[in-house]
Amino acid sequence: MRFHLQQRTWVAVFAGILLSASACQNQTSTIANTTSSNTTSAASTSQFSDRQIVSDFADQVVIPTNQLFAQKAAQLSKAIDTFVRNPNEQTLAAARNAWRDARSPWEQSESFTFGPADSLGYDAALDSWPVNETDLTAVLQSNDPLTVETIQKRQDTEKGFHAIEFLLFGTENNKQISDFNQRELEYLQALGQDFSRVANELVASWTTGVEGQPAYREVLATAGESSNSNYPTLPSGAAEITQGMIDSLDEVANEKIGEPLAQKDTKLLESRFSFHTLEDLKSNVKGAENVYLGRFSDANTNGKGISNFIAQVNPDLDARIKSQFQSSMTALEKIPAPLETAMANPQAVPQIQAAQTAIDSLQQTMRQEVLPLVQN
Repeated sequence: MRFHLQQRTWVAVFAGILLSASACQNQTSTIANTTSSNTTSAASTSQFSDRQIVSDFADQVVIPTNQLFAQKAAQLSKAIDTFVRNPNEQTLAAARNAWRDARSPWEQSESFTFGPADSLGYDAALDSWPVNETDLTAVLQSNDPLTVETIQKRQDTEKGFHAIEFLLFGTENNKQISDFNQRELEYLQALGQDFSRVANELVASWTTGVEGQPAYREVLATAGESSNSNYPTLPSGAAEITQGMIDSLDEVANEKIGEPLAQKDTKLLESRFSFHTLEDLKSNVKGAENVYLGRFSDANTNGKGISNFIAQVNPDLDARIKSQFQSSMTALEKIPAPLETAMANPQAVPQIQAAQTAIDSLQQTMRQEVLPLVQN
């Protein structure tokens, strides 16, 4: 999450359509009524009404993704604890690998950072970027106590993924064991413990509810019920899901790739300390595809997705979107790794631009053609 982005507002109201036809006895009226009946049938077919797609999104995509992320977050915290107790090349490598492992499910979840991830601040607490190196240095140079409790009170850019990344990898992915001091180890340990805490709360926010709020799985799955003020219609729930994909793909194309490319500034890359940005981008696109297809392959879950609805109302569009997902991933694979050095290589710029164009084209298709259909 870019820390300066405005939070999205997710209140959408969709009007229902009332169709009526008066019965008459003459042949002209009969023909009119037959036409009206056919129109009503077509409208019914194209209107989003598949509740399983909405519930499967929560059960087969969001919850298993967040659960895997929480497991990886706990492993990261444990690996940091081990490194802090015994700093050496092996424990440092293990902590760094644990950080990378946690990135994959988290970045795949970028298509559903609405709901509690947004309103309760979990997204910001876990993944605000870019971090302010000056502020992090000030924390290290201060005498402030560094505990889970004090970390919770710090601003978002002083904790989470990228504060941990800064401390583990250094500014150029080349930090040595001899570069660590006791204060950094203390900060790292508190960050890891807080990170795992927030990841577990994120899971709970969807499964059991937190802070007096109901489980968000139930909020979304009951879209269209009279008691649901968040999602007054079933299409409003589907639109939320679709908008999440659009926003993530738009961020990838136009912020995560577009801004650093336009400004020729690798400091704007999200995971620049670890040289991991390219893998993040692949996970972002994979995560949007997971939502579209209603699956999370890393946990072998498979349900119904927005794709099922689109395939029913516009099979050609569904096939085109699937092709665009494949083209986007192929374009990312063609970028020489790591992106942090490729961006400074003129020969690699065309591949980077091609990936940006492919992903932006995908998000525009979602915005211009898919969203209007699910809102119907």
